[in-house]
Amino acid sequence: MVESNLAKQLELSRSTVRMALNTLVHEGLVVQKPYAGWQVVEIDQADLWELYHLRLALEGEAAAMAAEWASDVDKQALHSLYQQYCQLCQNKPKDNRAISQMDWQLHQQIVAICGSERMQSQYKQILYPLQAYIAITHQNYDLSQSALSHQGLVAAICAGDAVAAQQQARANITPFTPE
Repeated sequence: MVESNLAKQLELSRSTVRMALNTLVHEGLVVQKPYAGWQVVEIDQADLWELYHLRLALEGEAAAMAAEWASDVDKQALHSLYQQYCQLCQNKPKDNRAISQMDWQLHQQIVAICGSERMQSQYKQILYPLQAYIAITHQNYDLSQSALSHQGLVAAICAGDAVAAQQQARANITPFTPE
């Protein structure tokens, strides 16, 4: 992708396009190639394996930390978000996009509750490539019951049980199986 071409196509200034592309770089979706322009990141099987294991480690630890550090306000907010998630699955069981977004929102909330800026930063580095991959590969999945699979995780965090929260977080992540 060439900045000037994108700016012309989108009828935006080059600086606006450059800022957007730099944001995509930080999200791990685009790389800048010297003297060649910008390129969408290709994710291969090795990348997916690595992202999956990073997600297991980060979300498991974040859930344990959230269980230890969550305030009553944090727990109430998490429980409220979980209830919204359950209602969405019940009221719009075929809206995979909305359900998937709510799922990611719940996981991001847990990472935020853990209280570690570094954990949040690292999580964001893997979040966007994973979201893109899952959106492409999970289009035909039945997500209508996905909220229920988070019940144990939310309960463990709200109960302050770090060990159970970590186990539930790791068990909740769909295993990666190379093709």
